[in-house]
Amino acid sequence: MSTNKNEYSPQVVSHPGLTLAEKLQELNIDSKEFAIRVNKPEKTIIEVTKGNISITKEMSIKFESALKIPASFWLSRQRLFDEYQVNIKELKRQVN
Repeated sequence: MSTNKNEYSPQVVSHPGLTLAEKLQELNIDSKEFAIRVNKPEKTIIEVTKGNISITKEMSIKFESALKIPASFWLSRQRLFDEYQVNIKELKRQVN
């Protein structure tokens, strides 16, 4: 007997940095100001918002402090994105 879970599986999962970029734009905060608020180099913030680097546990806590969005939100989004990337690579491997 098999059991099926009803899980949401989106076709595309965006990098959490895109959500961060949208939130900063909504709050009218530029990358330099946010970098100062979270005590990170501006280059790091820019790379996160471009989706080029992952949000770490340390960053998520700093983001929570600055934006009042729980660290767990950022980490969950990062985990989902990372899983999505692995699934995409696996699907491509299976096709080839």
